[in-house]
This record gives sequence, structure tokens and C-alpha cells, in this order.
Amino acid sequence: MDEDLKLIKEVLKGNVDSFSILMNKYEHMVFSFAYNMINDREAAQDVTQEVFIIVYNKLYMYDKKYKFKNWLLKIARNKCIDYIRKYKRVYEANIEDITYIYDKNPGPEEAMEIREAKLIIRDFIGKLGDIDRQIITLKYSSGTTFVDIGEVMGMTEGAVKRRYYKIRDSFKKHYEREQREKEV
Repeated sequence: MDEDLKLIKEVLKGNVDSFSILMNKYEHMVFSFAYNMINDREAAQDVTQEVFIIVYNKLYMYDKKYKFKNWLLKIARNKCIDYIRKYKRVYEANIEDITYIYDKNPGPEEAMEIREAKLIIRDFIGKLGDIDRQIITLKYSSGTTFVDIGEVMGMTEGAVKRRYYKIRDSFKKHYEREQREKEV
């Protein structure tokens, strides 16, 4: 039995400490996802808190044939969508929270290139539709697999992959176009 299932069983028996362990394990992931969806730190904190209240109150409904992480992300996704609908917010994904691999101590020239790349990425993600933005956010902010993204979003793995690779190809073209314009 995996660690999450053991903790869930303990929570259902009334052990609040086990819920704290679960919350500590997943709180950053949920917050990061919410922040990338909403692009408002305070609202993301509120949504994260609401997600864990729902999880605590509905834990008895969790179906152990699915990964707990996916169930949690699905609740987070729904709360973010509710928030966006309620406040009719126009939002962009925040690139700073998406993980990139680069030298931790870049020189001034490299630092400028990284900032420019982040702006290009932010612009691109900001223009994506809701579903595509969610796929990218799940893939890069929490390292979610295609299978798990499909489960969270109610899509097949194949549909998620097709959208992801289409987005990636579109981004490559967007990035190359931006670089050509920069050189002119």
C-alpha cells in the first residue's frame, strides 16, 4: 500500500496529523498550479486553502483506484476554473514558477537572454486557450505525466499528447519568429 493510501486511511479514522502530512506533501504543488492558472498570489493561496478544505471534507469519496495526486489536481483545477469564472479574470501563466534548466549564476549577457526568453514564453502562454494553458501548466509546474494530465482533465492520453506536441511545435515557430524580429 502506498504512503498516501496509508495516510488517507488514518485521516478517515480521525487522525488529523495524517492530514497535515498529506497537506504538507502536496501544498506547494497545488499552490504552484493555482498560481500558474490565476496569476494572483493571494487568490492562489485562497484557492489552495479551499482545495484542502474540500479534500478534508470529501476524502471519504476518494476512489483508491486513481492516484491521490490526480484527484487532488482535479479538485484544484475545478476550483481555479470556478475562481476565474466568478471574477472573470484575464490571466496569464506565470513563467517564473515553471521549471527551467539553466546556469544558476549566469553572466549579464546570459541573464538578459533568459529574461527575454521568459518574456517570449509568457507572451505565448498568455495567448493559449484555457485547456492548452492547463496542459502546459500541469506538465511543467508539477511534472505531471500525459496519462495523469488526461485523468485530471477528463481527456485521453492520446488527446493530451496531440495537444501538447501541437503547442510545442507552435511555440517553436513563435520563438523563432520572435528571434528573427529581434535580429532586425
